[in-house]
This record gives sequence, structure tokens and C-alpha cells, in this order.
Amino acid sequence: MAPRAVAVRRRHTAGPGSSPRTRHVLAALALLCAVAPFSPFSPQLLAAQPQAAQPLPAQPPVAQRRSPDAPSPVPALRFATAALRLDGRLDEADWARADSITDFTQRDPAEGQPGTERTVVRFLATREGLWIGVWAYEEHADRVKRAQLRRDADLSGDDHVRIMLSPMQDKRSGFLFGVNPNGAMADAEILNFENENPNWDGVWDARTRIDSTGWFAEVFIPWQTLRYRPGATTWDVNISRLVRHRNEEVLWRSWRRPEGIRFLETTGSVTGFRDLPGRAVAEVRPYLAGTATADERAFAPSGADSILTGARSELSVGLDAKFAPTPALTLDLTMNADFAQAEVDRQVVNFSRFPLFFPERRPFFTEGAGIFDFGRVRQTQLFYSRRIGLGANGLPVPLVGGARLTGRIGGHQVGFLAVRTGGADPATDLVVRVKKDVLGRGYVGLLATLQDTKLARPTPALGVDFNFPYIIGGQNLVILGGGAAQRDSLNGDTKGTARLVVDYPNDNADIVARFDHVAPGYNPSLGFTEQSGINRFAGQIELTPRPERWGIRKLLLLVLDWDVVTNVDGSLNRLSLETSPLGARWESGDEASVKLMHEEDRPQATFDLFPGTDIAPGRYAWNRAELNVSTASHRQYALSIHASAGDYYDGGGTTVTSTLRARFEPHVLMSAEWERVNFYRGSTGFAATTMRLRLDYAATPQLATTLFAQWNNESDRLAINARLRWTRTPGSDLYVVWNSAWPTMLPGGVPWRRPAGGALVVKYVQYLRY
Repeated sequence: MAPRAVAVRRRHTAGPGSSPRTRHVLAALALLCAVAPFSPFSPQLLAAQPQAAQPLPAQPPVAQRRSPDAPSPVPALRFATAALRLDGRLDEADWARADSITDFTQRDPAEGQPGTERTVVRFLATREGLWIGVWAYEEHADRVKRAQLRRDADLSGDDHVRIMLSPMQDKRSGFLFGVNPNGAMADAEILNFENENPNWDGVWDARTRIDSTGWFAEVFIPWQTLRYRPGATTWDVNISRLVRHRNEEVLWRSWRRPEGIRFLETTGSVTGFRDLPGRAVAEVRPYLAGTATADERAFAPSGADSILTGARSELSVGLDAKFAPTPALTLDLTMNADFAQAEVDRQVVNFSRFPLFFPERRPFFTEGAGIFDFGRVRQTQLFYSRRIGLGANGLPVPLVGGARLTGRIGGHQVGFLAVRTGGADPATDLVVRVKKDVLGRGYVGLLATLQDTKLARPTPALGVDFNFPYIIGGQNLVILGGGAAQRDSLNGDTKGTARLVVDYPNDNADIVARFDHVAPGYNPSLGFTEQSGINRFAGQIELTPRPERWGIRKLLLLVLDWDVVTNVDGSLNRLSLETSPLGARWESGDEASVKLMHEEDRPQATFDLFPGTDIAPGRYAWNRAELNVSTASHRQYALSIHASAGDYYDGGGTTVTSTLRARFEPHVLMSAEWERVNFYRGSTGFAATTMRLRLDYAATPQLATTLFAQWNNESDRLAINARLRWTRTPGSDLYVVWNSAWPTMLPGGVPWRRPAGGALVVKYVQYLRY
């Protein structure tokens, strides 16, 4: 069967361009009523006159339910006739009159079967925004899992509902809004059907309620948070629900296992989006931050210290703003950017000869970051935003100002980023991204970067890539690749890279093969290159059959994972082969696997494996075995253990990583990690230890605190990061952040009263809309 770049199983289409036959079967129902004005986040104006809601109809018997493949009416958006109160009660009369979405189908564990618990979702509109009501009924309400309360927390261990909205109906872009029974909120932008960007933060709100029949959520999303085309009356929509104690996932549409909530080709539709207001002229977030920095100290081995920099305090102001040049474009501006509220990096001990990769955590760069993706993450990224505003030592460089434009222009996705940094070496950094829609959901794209610094010449880079996702016989097949080139200066030598990937990411198997070429010296100034001067042949074959016995949901059989890297002359640079003949995920969510590994390395220069332990140039080969066990994340106490043993370079040893997580519903989460690497080479060697402790306490979804402590014996440094976040109203936040660090292993113990450094930051951000 010849591949096609469109879905072969689309069940209905209600948007512009749908066929006459489809429109005949799926007649759109649109009801438009007068809208009562209200402020979206003012409880006294949200309140409606008390009215009893009409009871929801009972769940129909399974035998009478519609087949999941049968066409169904397209639900219509109803405009509320009275003000709504955001309280999770869903007792206003308008909710009872709204169209219901009730036909939810299991994706797991019984694909194609109706959900075991009843779920009802309804949509309402007001002049200010979109309201979504969720009735998540539960026969065993005492089994509802609900530990998370923090904003943007991982909700996978809790019961939760996710709502996908794609107002542009382009089958490429969409936003996810998730809420759990506590009212904890998490959002993300969809990058593709396999990935999402959880660092996207929209302005919205939610309230929930729990009783003996289940849990209920009320979600409010201002129109300004979304991009939509003027005049379009239909949006692509999907909803998923996770019943955690059953490990059951149900969806309204895209419920087949190769699909899911991010699969935009077979989404549902909601019509009736008429006469929506234009986007706000501007959304402004001014901030005021006060910082008190402690003395920076240097410690001698004896424990004596000297002050390098004295204590100081400062007050700073800045501004973030959003504008809407068109309904489909967003322009973000920042002046004197401050990222005190961003999470700190995890301490990592590097046991390889390659640079470490740290993910971006700064909000200005994480929001909308998906448009700028190019190349393979952690290996050959043409753009890596941490090259901006962070020095080589990892310390912040002042970010004087920046602009980011993202969105759509016709059949193109576009992105533009311009940033000016200060410090000892001021720089101007530019990034331009364009993706042209082709072949259904595919694209052909271009990305260009330029860095111009005071102390160096401009360093340009340019790349072209493509991504063609197909559906063949109900299974996903993705072909992607591209090439890039960079120069050390405008007239310098050109160095490049190229890649090709064929991917089969499906439920029964995940098979991928890829080839990468990285020319010697390729290292774009705004990118990340793990290694240059190589050819890489890599991929994996993982089979995941479902035996439907022994309590096993899925076998995890890694036939082979290979990563063969050669120098450009064809000689071997390094090699890694892995196989997992035993692996399973149980219906409970617990997992276990055994992995066998063979690795080779050919370093051409001496490198430091650990302080005091060098690896000389030469040829090394070794074998190792690994055991992985993890209990389900929804358990009150969850344990993960990864242990390996065998040879390593010219020695050997063991590695043990263990993580214990505890959930005390509904306010407290704790995790403790311990990693130990023992390496021996004859009578010498080292023992590397890393420890991390994290405690999350949230009084409400709007008031949350985090304490994160970490230590390793390579740096002999204990670091603590404590954060408090209070969301006064959506978009307006108060942050209190404390960072401090102490040397350890000193003769007199930890000098608690004399930290090596530290700072207390109080920052307030006010959200204004015009």
C-alpha cells in the first residue's frame, strides 16, 4: 500500500473544506445567545443567581452505546445566558443546556472498549473566554488519586483530564490543558504526535470538587490565551481522562494506541465559535525584584575561609509583554529579563569525554520553543538557547532585551528571536525559523542563526530540514532529516552536518534507524554539538506485544539498540550495543527489565573520568548487565532502582541509582535520590556519590513551596534551592527564592553559618491586559 500523508481512518471532519457527504452526516449545531459581561478572574462578578442544574442522564448500558467508529453529531458551543462562577460546582443552568461529550473510548487497557467510568464534558462561551465543564464520575471515589497541587507538575501519577484545543485546525499545532482532582493545573504546547513542550505557560484557571460520586472540574480559558482565525466557527478538540487506580486511559477521539491526545489527524470538532472577540492589544507583565546576596567565600582545605565578594543588595525592574500583530501571530518582548523563579539545574557528575547537556528552564526561552527545534536534541542542535545569556561558566549574563515572534502566516509556521545581552562581552543573537506545510501534516523548514559579539566576528549558521509523517495501514511512519552549515565568521570556512531518520513509532513496536554526519570542526555558536568529525549509524528495534495474561499489560523487549560512531576516515570512534531480552509493564503500572550491554571506545586524547582518574588514549571494550525495577508512580511509596555491573574502560565496577518517592495526599510530595558509582582499576579507583532530596508542599493550587537539596562528592558542595510561588490571580505571581551552598568534607564539618554563597530573591509579577 503506497504511503499517504493523510489519515486513512478519519471518522469525521467538521471544519472548512470538509466533504459535502461529511457535512451532510455531521450537521453543525450553533446556538448564539446574549453574553453577560464579566471579569474572568473576579469571583464577585463571576457569580450567577443560584439555579439548580438539571441532572445529567444516566450512563447508557454498554450494549446500547454507540460504536466508537460510528459517526456522531458534532457538539456545538453554547453561549452562556448568565454569569458563571468559577468554583467547580457546575450548577448554573447553562451547564445543563450545553451539548455533552460522553462517548469516551479506552486506549488502554482494552483498546476500543467503552470507558469503565462515565465521563461528561461540556463547553460554554462568554464574552471573556471559553469555559469547560468536566464530570468525572467514579464508582470508587475513595480510590481517586490526587497528590499533586503545584502548577505545571507531572500529573501522570494522579487521576486527571487533559483538553486539547487546536483553533487553527492545521493538524500541526495545539495546546493541552490538564487538571487533576485537587485543581492542580498543567499546560503544554504540542510539538508533534510524539512530543510536547510542557514549559509553555498560558493564562487560565480551574477549580475542582470531589464527592462520593467522583470529581468535577471547571476550566476557564480567556480568549486571549489562544490563537484563532477570524471567522472560523469550528475548532479541533480532543479530551482524555486517566483513571489512575485502574491505569485506564480513555479519549473522545484518537483513542487507538498508535494515536493519543497529541495525534491531531483524527481529533474531534466543536462548532459554534462565532463572533469571538479580537485578541487584546497587549498583555503586559511588569516585575519588581529585590535581591540580597550573601558574602561569597573561598575555603582552604583546613576549613579557613576568605571573602571574595562582600554582601550586597539590589532592586531591579523589568517588563515582559505580548502583542498580537495578527490573530495568528504573537510578539513577545522582554526588557531587563529576570529568571530568579526558574528551577535550578540538577548536579550531574560527568563520566564521559563529552560535554554535558542541560535543559533550558528560563521562561522567555521555553515558551514557544518548539518552533525553533532543529536537529537531534543533545547531539547536533543547530539552536540551543542556553548559549544566550549564560557564560561558559554557567553564570548568568545580563539579558538587556529580547523579542520573539511566533505563529502562522498562511501555510507557514514562523519564528523569529532577537536577543541583546550585556556583560563583559555584549552580544546580539538572531534566530529565524520558517516551516512550510507540505504533504498533509509534513513540513519543509529553514532555520538561520547569527551571533555577533564585541570580542569576536559574526558567526552565521543555516539549516534546511523536513518531516513527513505518514499513516500506513493504521500505523505511524515518519521520515525526517536535513542538513546545516556554519561558519566561524562571515567569510570563514564552511562546516556542515546532515541527518536522515526513518521512524516507526507505534504501540506494538518502536523501530527507528538514523544516520548522522558531522564534519570536523562543526560547532555552531548558538547550537550544541556533542562531537564533530564523525558518522553515526544508530537506531533501535523494540517490540511491545500484549500477552493479556499473568497480569502483564505489555512486554518490553528491546531486540537491539545500536549506536556506532566512526571517524570520517571510517575508523571506529565508539560503539554501544544494548539488548533487553526480559522486560514487562504490569497492569498495576509496575515495570521491570534486564539489559545486556557491550561498549567500545577509542579516545584519542587523555580525559578525566573522575578527579584523580584519567583514561589514556587507546582501545577499550567492555560488557555490562543492568537491572531496572520501578513501581507505579501512583502508589503512596514508589521505588525505582537501576543497578549495573561489569567492566568499564580498563577497570570495572558497579552503578546503583535508587529513587524513593512518597505521596501524602493531597498536599505533600517527597523524593529522595541516591546514586553510587564504584570504579576500580587494580588497587585504585574511586567511589562517586550523588544525593538529591526534594520536598513539595502546596497549601492550594495557587500557593506552593519547593525545597530542593543536592550534593555530590566530586564538588563536595551542598546546594539548597527553596522556592515559594503564590498566584494571586492567573498571570500575577509572587516568588520568594532562596539559594545557598556550603562546602562539605572540611575538618570541622559543614560551616552552616558561613555559606560559600547564597541569595534571597523576592519577585512580584503583575499581569495586565489591554
